Amino acid sequence: MKSIKKSFALFRYNMSAIILFQIIYKIMALALFVPLFYMLLNYSVKLAEIPYLTSYNMDRYFTAPSTYALLVIAVLIFALYFLINISAMIYAMEASHRREKTNPVELLLKGFFNALRIINPKNMGIAVYVLLVLPFTYTVTISGSLAGFKIPEVFLKYIRENKYVFFGIIAVYMLICFIEVFVIFTINYYSLYKLSYRESVIMGKKLIKHHRFKVLFGIIMWNIVITLCLFLFEGVLASAFIGLLKTVLPVKRAYFFIRNVVQIGFMFLYIIFSLVSTPLIYSYICSSFYELEQDKGYKEYEKVQRKRGNTNFNLEKKRKKDKITMVSIISVGLLLNGFYIYLSINNKVSLNIAYPQNASVTAHRGDSEHAPENTMEAIRLAVENHADIVEIDVRQTKDGKFIIMHDESLERTTGVDRTVGDVEMGFIKHLDAGIWFSEEYKNTRIPTLEEVLAYGKENDVFLNIELKPADTDENYEEGVLALIEKYEYFDDCMLASTDYELLKRIKQQNEDVQTLYILKMAFGDFGDMEYIDAFSVRHNFISREMVNNIHKNGKRIYAWTINTEESIKKVLLMNVDGVISDNPYEAKEIIYNANNSLITDWFERLVKEY
Repeated sequence: MKSIKKSFALFRYNMSAIILFQIIYKIMALALFVPLFYMLLNYSVKLAEIPYLTSYNMDRYFTAPSTYALLVIAVLIFALYFLINISAMIYAMEASHRREKTNPVELLLKGFFNALRIINPKNMGIAVYVLLVLPFTYTVTISGSLAGFKIPEVFLKYIRENKYVFFGIIAVYMLICFIEVFVIFTINYYSLYKLSYRESVIMGKKLIKHHRFKVLFGIIMWNIVITLCLFLFEGVLASAFIGLLKTVLPVKRAYFFIRNVVQIGFMFLYIIFSLVSTPLIYSYICSSFYELEQDKGYKEYEKVQRKRGNTNFNLEKKRKKDKITMVSIISVGLLLNGFYIYLSINNKVSLNIAYPQNASVTAHRGDSEHAPENTMEAIRLAVENHADIVEIDVRQTKDGKFIIMHDESLERTTGVDRTVGDVEMGFIKHLDAGIWFSEEYKNTRIPTLEEVLAYGKENDVFLNIELKPADTDENYEEGVLALIEKYEYFDDCMLASTDYELLKRIKQQNEDVQTLYILKMAFGDFGDMEYIDAFSVRHNFISREMVNNIHKNGKRIYAWTINTEESIKKVLLMNVDGVISDNPYEAKEIIYNANNSLITDWFERLVKEY
């Protein structure tokens, strides 16, 4: 209890300076560190001699020596980012402990110059130390501190595909973190007494020697409390209150207005929480530090300051100088940050004053939310629900017929454990492709490509035809092109594939064909690819920079597969040409009504950015 009271006292004494510092530092860090990280990432792709990064060339990227050289630089940048913040918090708590007032400029400068000591080879270990203790000292507020940074999805995908290796690394990492907690005071000695990293570790170990588990327990409990509060403010409380409003307020307009006000109120609470959470963690660490040290370090610190002559200075001049410096820093930070937002590297905050509403909606495998995928029922329902484009998948049977089916195996949608290429059309005709979905669609048949083309021609349906050839297929490309030519469908369809070479061959056979290259993951400059008319990219890989590059080359980009309002609105702000959804009706409604919640959405994005 004594440590908790001391923690709050340390934080409260210089609270205004700490919060102002957090605001200034977040603005400046967003403008400097995030663009620097993405610049390094782009440069690493270039050095690996890869035009763009996808799942197909990820192994090549990670075998390039340059990738690891730049990774070390990236780690140092992150360490520097966190070290400045942590050092500033320690200086703030030290000032509070000495009952002295500080200001955000002083904290920023002290944090910055202390972090620069990392350049000394003797202090390089502090970079690793800072990164290893982050889970305990930043808790889930890392997401708030790094709101402008997001790991590119291409790397997250790679991690998911190698999950066992990843979990092994995480286990080792957590073990190291556990060990690092026992030298948690290293950073205090490093920052306050200007000791080397090795000296700081030795002093930190001595201080915590007989109090390890007490301090560890306290840090864990603080993290749990902060995590629960964050979860409460960010989701549960806001959702529950808005749900209650919906029940109480019968008038839709009144509910809409009050809901926006409430959401903004909760966002302000979340902003305040994100600004104070990390300082509160460090207030506890520092209070424990002072309690165990019994003010010995404080007395030593006073001696050092007196030797340096820091007790005699003109306070009034210093305050005036600090104010001018603070205004200058804030102004520069805002300008840099504005420029960064203009570039929209990560597209979290858009300068658009309204959502573009010209994006088309593609029904993924028909209206697959309400009818069995890739059936005539799903296709008809998609047309009825005003889908602009209907996406279908084409496979070839053993006797050369083309059917609408996504999987190579028939098992998932028909219950038959055979592959399409192993059976003939006569066998396919008798399969039930609807009972797996619901009793209502029992005895639904698998349609042929010719049936779909005939229906599409009659009902003016634009088709996104994904080609899925198998090793057993013969004359697959020629057969599909022949059917499209038979129904004069070249102007009303796109041929899509994840195989670039396949699309290249098709384009070479008939230049009138519109080709759509499907990318599961992507990073880099690929907008000028030859033989490609449009790109279909997984929605969480898309950035404004990517969209602009593709549009600059006169091509289109579609986002797949999106079924949530937040994701659809996010890609609308990037100005994509279309979204691919399992629920075309709902997607159309979201796009049509997007600007009804413009202010709230903009403010929410702003909160996430900062």
